[in-house]
Amino acid sequence: MPTTLIQTDRRHLCVLVERAKSALASCEVCELRCGVNRLRGEVGPCGLGADSYTYKRHLSLAEEVELLPAYMVYLSGCNMRCRFCIQAPHCFDPCRGEFINPRALSREITDAVEHGAKTITLIGGEPALHPHTILDLAASSNRQLPIALKTNLYITPETLDLLEPVVQIYLVDFKFGTDDCAKRIAGVDCYTHVLKRNLRIVAERGDLFIRHLLMPGHLDCCFKPVTEWVAANLPEAVFELMPGYVPAWRAEADPQMGRTCNIDELKEATSWVRSLGLHARCGAVHAHSE
Repeated sequence: MPTTLIQTDRRHLCVLVERAKSALASCEVCELRCGVNRLRGEVGPCGLGADSYTYKRHLSLAEEVELLPAYMVYLSGCNMRCRFCIQAPHCFDPCRGEFINPRALSREITDAVEHGAKTITLIGGEPALHPHTILDLAASSNRQLPIALKTNLYITPETLDLLEPVVQIYLVDFKFGTDDCAKRIAGVDCYTHVLKRNLRIVAERGDLFIRHLLMPGHLDCCFKPVTEWVAANLPEAVFELMPGYVPAWRAEADPQMGRTCNIDELKEATSWVRSLGLHARCGAVHAHSE
């Protein structure tokens, strides 16, 4: 159960809030490292300024069982443009939804915990693009909030350090096994290096769930390299094979990704995961539901 947030912890969090806000003056929150001044309204590839918005909130019973019931908070804006994103295009809008007043939203999510929510799951878009707001939510509560971060993890170590005191659970989408696929499908560079580096970091800091969405035609280039790396480097992490891919947004017109996975691909992936001896879960029907 969450514990009372003591005054010394709150003071430390308030210091981190100011540090995170100051860092927005030359933004390197994510690995795009665009360096724009978000405090002055300059925008980089994600389009975000200094304000944060939430475009959806609800209590969910369809997440990982360890999180349930989970109060889901969707934060607007993303640093990737995955062609198959089921939240697109509205999740890319940095001002989509309701402006976040950290104290008001903190009261809401604290109330959710006090009425039975086991976790506060931050999702997007990419929630880690809002470290100042996440820290402010935690500092504004009268108790330690059970925060789970559902993230693409394409962020900098500095951001991970800022968030470390408040994030208890990391749910990481390890999407691509090659940099070429990441560049072509999501528009980002140096993807595999960033993800592997950051996964090693967060594995030491909280409970880790590594999620991989099985994409049609990407077993050899993405699925197998991802699972092999996880088995060799983070075998104790929970690995979730998510077979619920649908050709959303711009994927429908893609000659390779404009279909669902076929039964042969699903059987091969399931057998492959088992052969690696991963601490794996297969057949998560909620895989591509968020």
